Amino acid sequence: MSARTFKQLVTALLVVAISWGLASLFSRGGGDSIAATGEIATFFDGVNESSISAVRMAGGAGEIELLPSGDSWTVNGWAIDSGSVTRFFDTLEEAQVGDLVAANPANHRRMGIATDNASRIELEVDGLSRTLLMGTQGPRFSTSYIRLPEADEVYLLQSNLSTHMARNLDDWRNRKMIAIDTSRVVRLDVQRDGDGFTLVRGDTAWTFEDGTPVNALQVGSMLQELSGSLIASRFVEDGDSIGNSPQGGSTVAYAGSGDVLAEVSIGSGENDLWATVTGDSVTYRLPQFRADLITPRLESIPRP
Repeated sequence: MSARTFKQLVTALLVVAISWGLASLFSRGGGDSIAATGEIATFFDGVNESSISAVRMAGGAGEIELLPSGDSWTVNGWAIDSGSVTRFFDTLEEAQVGDLVAANPANHRRMGIATDNASRIELEVDGLSRTLLMGTQGPRFSTSYIRLPEADEVYLLQSNLSTHMARNLDDWRNRKMIAIDTSRVVRLDVQRDGDGFTLVRGDTAWTFEDGTPVNALQVGSMLQELSGSLIASRFVEDGDSIGNSPQGGSTVAYAGSGDVLAEVSIGSGENDLWATVTGDSVTYRLPQFRADLITPRLESIPRP
């Protein structure tokens, strides 16, 4: 081997060695990551709808408490939206605690995780309480800064739990006003703006009580609302002016036995209306278009 060839070989080996060293350095991001350990690493272990007996959250959306009630849950004592609570527990089960991102408490406020500016979630799991503080969004999508209340160390949570914790009470509550088996409905008594009429189910079609044909699409819309599509936009709170408006209409659905299957009442007005369902203590806020579907005006029902 000539001296020139030997020199070229040594140079090539040096280039390979330097390249490998740089690649190794950058793959570590300039230092080794520190994985979560101890209590925070296992915070979400064993967490599911069956093991949890209470959830308490506090933050910008106020205070939210979820408690089991029979086969379902309540939120601050109100009926809860079943889809919302299912997605919430799925999120808890899928949450993953990542690496350490900060250990200096001077960083807490900037990360939204100081004691007085963080959100808080408390879980009662198998009779024991677990509490976690949550800060602002992390550097990647669906990540947040988290820490234990008595610890300085901040970790990155891979989860969209912060989305659920930002929801206010109305977003958690059930807004489906009613859902009945409409195959049992044989009669609909409707009152709206001083007019009243009755629709009855015949052998082949619905008609007015006097036998006059009625547009099947209109009746179908009413039955669809009664079957579960009657969903409020919000709720009428104390002091809300629409709660003082007089009643503007009602729809009562009867079974063949004469039993009342559902009774929906609405307020009067031009925009959102109050709405109630007999047997339910909640006063709902209903958009005008949906009020027109469940309690149509007589003149709005086209004759075939």
